[in-house]
Amino acid sequence: MDSVTPTVVKRPLLSLQCDWDEVLRENGGTAWVSCREYGKNSIHGKLTSVKSSENKEHSITASEHFKVRNITNVSLCLEYEDLNCSCEFYAPSTVFSKIHQKSVTSLDVTKELCVSVCSENKLLIWNALTGTILRNLEGHVWDVYHCSFFPSGIVVLSTGADMQIKIWDAITGNCAVTLTGHTAAVTDTAIVDRGRNIVTVSKDGTARLWDCGKSSCLHVISKENGNINCCAVAPVDINVGVPETPPSEREIATDGKLLLLGSESGYIKGVGLQSHKQIFQHQCESAVNCCCFISSSSIAFGTQDGKVWLFDLRARQPVTIWEESNSPVLCLISVKNGVFCGRADGSSSYIAFVTDRCIQLTGPGFDPVYCMAYNGESIYTGSRDGLIRKYNVQF
Repeated sequence: MDSVTPTVVKRPLLSLQCDWDEVLRENGGTAWVSCREYGKNSIHGKLTSVKSSENKEHSITASEHFKVRNITNVSLCLEYEDLNCSCEFYAPSTVFSKIHQKSVTSLDVTKELCVSVCSENKLLIWNALTGTILRNLEGHVWDVYHCSFFPSGIVVLSTGADMQIKIWDAITGNCAVTLTGHTAAVTDTAIVDRGRNIVTVSKDGTARLWDCGKSSCLHVISKENGNINCCAVAPVDINVGVPETPPSEREIATDGKLLLLGSESGYIKGVGLQSHKQIFQHQCESAVNCCCFISSSSIAFGTQDGKVWLFDLRARQPVTIWEESNSPVLCLISVKNGVFCGRADGSSSYIAFVTDRCIQLTGPGFDPVYCMAYNGESIYTGSRDGLIRKYNVQF
């Protein structure tokens, strides 16, 4: 297959003071803004809130070259005219400050419930609307690295440094199943279909397929050299291979699905979930920290050197690389024909694949954003400051 040189995107980046929504409520309140072209120094400016004495309404004035196009209680659209670039900034609609006190390292959300874990090893289920803590899931010995809901929304999956995979009843808080077999920390999971089977990846270099009903490992799908940082599973419209022997009757809905593996050594790999055959492998210059499916023919992944990659499964190669920041990409979620990525510098930005729309979520300042989740209505983020923020972005 002919190699195609991917498009490299290095757009100018606008930045805005993280608490802009609070300081600009006051008359005379100011917030800094900046615009930076890739490889050049930032251009700085200022926004100022001015209250009219007649109608008591606020207006926002911007310093030279910057322009405020639109503003609401939780959003501000800013433009830098000289470079013809703009960005929509969203402040959190809700900040949950009483769930965790330390770094929030993983979270997932349904319409009603959220599960999250922090660096104090507190794995909690709580009301996603009110922030009321409902269950404290105790059982992991050391740090919990990952937590997520099964599709039912009433079962939780967690993994951690103790090499255990636990399945919890979200209503009672009881641990129904503990899976063991990995020989090092379990870093990520992917749920197959409705959850009869799950995939886990580990620092021991293996990707394993599990039978939840029998509490057993069905297959070691892949054995790698070094840590596997992330994984994802989805049906695809490419050939994912045929198994050499008939699959186990305990495998449910593994046919036609691709398993993505992102490694600390810098490669992204696709493996047939049922065939166990390698479909592709692409080597990057730094660790692959996170990955997700965009469609049945494309994926996205983020790397330690700050790049976000759009990869075409049919061509088996990247088609676009965003090199707009050097800050490591720590988490990635697929939302509305694009991805939101959280970075080590505290930024959370939206990369659209079909338009030039730019969105940034504000709030964490310079605290790394370790995790993000989307329930179809709101985006939730967890960061080093221990806060979980909820955003209502208009698409």
